[in-house]
Amino acid sequence: MGKKSRIDTDASTPLENNALAGLGALMADVPEGAAKPSEPEHTPEPAQEHRLGRKLVVRREKKGRGGKAATIIEGLTLDPDGLSTLARQLRKDLGCGAHVEGNSVVLQGAQTDRARAWLLEHGAKKVVVGN
Repeated sequence: MGKKSRIDTDASTPLENNALAGLGALMADVPEGAAKPSEPEHTPEPAQEHRLGRKLVVRREKKGRGGKAATIIEGLTLDPDGLSTLARQLRKDLGCGAHVEGNSVVLQGAQTDRARAWLLEHGAKKVVVGN
């Protein structure tokens, strides 16, 4: 293989083609866009403590789970869709498995301290940690 021809990068010679040279003339023909829609006013969410429940109990248990530890969050006053949304958010934020059993959320592993901190951060007024 022979040597490849090189492009001279010496600053003394300007580029032959300016790809964006005609863009300014074309911009004059472009119609104005529609006005930006105004930002909707932020409506505050309902009080989180009423949404989650007044007193939440976070406990660790192993019974009936093949010796594996699980963290149970009880006292939630959410509908089934709200519970599944909460479980999904806990899965994402805590990086562990979570699912809904009845009116409680079950986290995989011993996550009592992390779950308590997350619940307090997200508006729960009183979180009791058992076992």
